[in-house]
Amino acid sequence: MLFKKIFFLAILVLAGRLASAQEMILAVNEGVTYQDGGPISERYKPLIDLLEKELKHPIKVQAVDHYSDFEAGLNAERYDLVFIHPAQIGLRAVKSGKYIGLATARDFTDYHARVMVKKDSQLKSIEDLRGKKIGVPALESITTVMFTANLNELGFRNPSAFFTPTRYQDAVPFMVENGFVDAGVTASGAVVKDWVAKGGRVIAETKPIPIKQFLASRKLSPDQRERVRALMLKLSDTEQGKAALKGIDMKGFVPWNDEVMADAAKRLGL
Repeated sequence: MLFKKIFFLAILVLAGRLASAQEMILAVNEGVTYQDGGPISERYKPLIDLLEKELKHPIKVQAVDHYSDFEAGLNAERYDLVFIHPAQIGLRAVKSGKYIGLATARDFTDYHARVMVKKDSQLKSIEDLRGKKIGVPALESITTVMFTANLNELGFRNPSAFFTPTRYQDAVPFMVENGFVDAGVTASGAVVKDWVAKGGRVIAETKPIPIKQFLASRKLSPDQRERVRALMLKLSDTEQGKAALKGIDMKGFVPWNDEVMADAAKRLGL
């Protein structure tokens, strides 16, 4: 009798492990310079429910906060689906051939960094930033990566040597206002709007880069990838889809554009 109980428990444990091993992983990173809006498991549940229904497969969402960890996971192909804020990492994963681009967040196809200075600053253009102290978001932030790429295009030598990084973009104006830096960089429209309203100036902006990309592993079948792509593009058309978008704080998605993304990768030096 005891043997039967032990055998039954062993079967249950094995079944649980097999079920867990068969779960697909949706890896998520929402950026390093913005604070999150609550537990990711709760916010992404409506989207997970739709994905599971479409793929007929259990899916687990996994937050990957550190960019280096995310890139390592992508290189090792540990994730089945990916929703990633930093474009440089997503574009590298697609360029490697290990992941396929499916969609991009609708309101983030024109993402660009802007350079802020005080009202009485003598700086007039991005060329005037040579040798100046510049406040930027975290060095691995897509905002800073875009800005650095722009300076490299203009022939700036080792521009990051003049950067003063801060984790959150809304801290950049504080550094400029209090004279810790000569100029500050942000991609936040709200930060820029507030800065200008208080009398500050914007002297330059980078070329736009699409960010917040939804990718799928090459290990998924073409049919599975197409099902996910179609689902993401139609989220804003249904009540369930709208609930999923609200949870992840997005308004919708547009199709992945190979030509646009290839140009973005080239400009970022990937």
